[in-house]
Amino acid sequence: MKIQFLGSAKEVGRSCILVNDWILLDAGLMIGKEKAEYPEDFSEKDIKAVFLTHAHLDHTGALPLLNHLGLRCVIYATKMTRAITKILLKDSIHIEELKGNHPAYTEENINNILSYFTYTNYNRDYEEKGVSLKYKFLDAGHIPGSASVLIDFEDKSGQRKKILYTGDINAIDSNLLNGLNYHKKNSELKNVDVLICESTYGGRDHPPRAEQEKEFLSTIQRTIDKGGSVLIPAFAVGRSQEIIMMLAKRNFKVPVYLDGMGKKVTDLFIKEHKFLKDGKLFQKAVEKVEFVKDHRDRKRVVQGQAIIVTTSGMMDGGPIMDYIKYYYHDENNAILLTGYQAEESNGRKLLEHGYVDVDNKSYNVKGLVKKFDFSAHSGQKELLEMIKAINPKHLIINHGDPEESEELAEKSGMINVHIPELGETIRIS
Repeated sequence: MKIQFLGSAKEVGRSCILVNDWILLDAGLMIGKEKAEYPEDFSEKDIKAVFLTHAHLDHTGALPLLNHLGLRCVIYATKMTRAITKILLKDSIHIEELKGNHPAYTEENINNILSYFTYTNYNRDYEEKGVSLKYKFLDAGHIPGSASVLIDFEDKSGQRKKILYTGDINAIDSNLLNGLNYHKKNSELKNVDVLICESTYGGRDHPPRAEQEKEFLSTIQRTIDKGGSVLIPAFAVGRSQEIIMMLAKRNFKVPVYLDGMGKKVTDLFIKEHKFLKDGKLFQKAVEKVEFVKDHRDRKRVVQGQAIIVTTSGMMDGGPIMDYIKYYYHDENNAILLTGYQAEESNGRKLLEHGYVDVDNKSYNVKGLVKKFDFSAHSGQKELLEMIKAINPKHLIINHGDPEESEELAEKSGMINVHIPELGETIRIS
């Protein structure tokens, strides 16, 4: 069995793993400040099946380019993953144009990719007899529709092998989703040959979520009480909707607004509510929020006190760039960050240096800046519990910075553990 890491090796981003030259696990890109980074070269025309764990661009964003280069095969994913992928891919062309990097694909390639999808349901056994392939999707708890993939296939020697690819996983319950628990009750995972496990937070644990949420809501209330407004930069998929559900628990005396791509995703979540923990509760929370229609509507919103949830989560684009111009100068206001801030992102600059860059101009933010941990990834404790429960013959750790991956590998106690280099091929007999 050959497993080649075309991305996500000692890095977070562009997840893309090639198994035996014909199975592809995810196909993501990594968006940098200057250009996007795509998976390492491989033969797209040889791929017979793609398995997508979820819709984030670091797991799906390379698909249109791969189609341009010759990828023509079935893509297995949940219905929600396809729906979110459509939203994100349609938007990704515009993101790349803004960065001055024009990938060699068109909207036709995106439409081609969307036509290849075959829907899968959680916890159902599937089989493709023509290629001697069995597979099952397990709820990963990361974002709606996200999955870990269990693959059972016949290698060239005629032996059957099982691979469990976690994708991005979260074992901690949130307002929006239940955490994964497939490792606690699934006996067929006891004989997995290879576990490919993410390690985004492989070296650390998250603070208690309930305490983070309580302090988050209290910080908003204190800001409102002193006459300020609150800006909440949030990722469009999952995080914006989680924040909406948190805000609904308090009766703030100012309007709550949602702006950016999160509006489309929120509408989708209402439509496909079966993928949520409590669709009715989510609907009630959304009813307390007003959607901002356009740039003209934003001028109305900023005239009074407000709580504004908007993209982008790292403050590198989207409506947040407009709002900063209105709110940066008032020390009564607050900007509350709710997720990971990459190096060189505006969010990281704000946290470390107190300023952001908008339209080639720096704005020194005078109000409160605070970061909360509402991560949708398992921390070290949860990752180790899963690894121990599954006890695979071989453990491969990916999708993490080197220090995170190395600490998880060391603490796992596994003998056959490997942290691949970018482009490396691991052979397992």
